[in-house]
Amino acid sequence: MSRYTHYFAVQGYRVLVVDCDSQATTTTLFGFNPHFNIEREQTLYPYLSIDPTQTDLLYAVQKTPWPNVDLIPSNLELFDVEYELAAAGSDGGSVLASRFRKLKQGLQDLARNYDVVILDPPPALGTISLAVMQAANSLIVPLAATTPDFCSTVQFLSMMDQVTRQLGEAGIVVDYAFVRLLCSKFASNDPSHAMVRQIMEQTFGPALLPVPILDSAEISHAALRMMTVYELERPIGTARTHKRCRSNLDDALGQVEVLVRKGWGIAAPASEREVINA
Repeated sequence: MSRYTHYFAVQGYRVLVVDCDSQATTTTLFGFNPHFNIEREQTLYPYLSIDPTQTDLLYAVQKTPWPNVDLIPSNLELFDVEYELAAAGSDGGSVLASRFRKLKQGLQDLARNYDVVILDPPPALGTISLAVMQAANSLIVPLAATTPDFCSTVQFLSMMDQVTRQLGEAGIVVDYAFVRLLCSKFASNDPSHAMVRQIMEQTFGPALLPVPILDSAEISHAALRMMTVYELERPIGTARTHKRCRSNLDDALGQVEVLVRKGWGIAAPASEREVINA
C-alpha cells in the first residue's frame, strides 16, 4: 500500500492514507509504532463505534514525514469495531448499514482536502472490510504470480461478488469507477510465473493491468529497512538494478494514475520521453 502512496506523492498529489486494518502494517511503514504511538482514540474507532465520540474524521488525521501525505492510523484496538458492528448486525441491519454510510460520508468530507484517498482494508471480508468496500469508488487488487495467490484471488472476487449483491439487496450501494488487478512479484525469467501470468490474462482479460510489478532485489532490500524504493536516498544494490526497478514501478503504478485521472475526466500528463519524441 505504501508504494502506491509514495508514487502518487512523488507525482505531486496530495494523498490521504486510511489504515483500516487492525494489524496496522501501513501505520508502521509510515514510522508510527501502533502499540506505543497510537491510541484507540486516534484510529477510526471513535467514529465507527456503536457509541461514537466523534462526528467527523478530522481528529484522526496525522502528518507523516512526507509533506503531501497524511495518515489516519490504526492499531489492534480498532478490531473492537468488528465485534460491535457484528453484534449490531445480528439484531437487524440498520446500525450496520448506517456505519457503512457513515464511513463513506466522513471520507467524502475529508477528500475535499486531497487529490487521492487510499484505503487499506483488512485482508478478510469482515464488517470493516465491507464498510471500506462501500466507501471506496475504485478497487485495485494486487496478486502475486503464483498458483496459490491466483486461486485465493479468484475466491476473494467470487465472495466479493456475492457480498456486493447482498449489500445491494439491503439498500447499500457499491459502485466503482474501475476494478483492476495488478500482478506483483513477477519474475520474467521464471517459466512458472509466465504460465500463471498467462492464466491471469485469460481469466481476467482487460481487468488485469498489462504492466506487472517485477520481482526485484531492490524492493526486498528496501522492505528490510521498512521502506519503499521511493524512499531510498541512494541505491542499495547496483545503480542499474535500482534504475530498472524504479522505472518498472513508475510504469506499473502509472497505470493506476491514468485510471484515477480518467475518473476525474482529466488526461494523464505526458512523460518527458513523449514530449521529446513529439
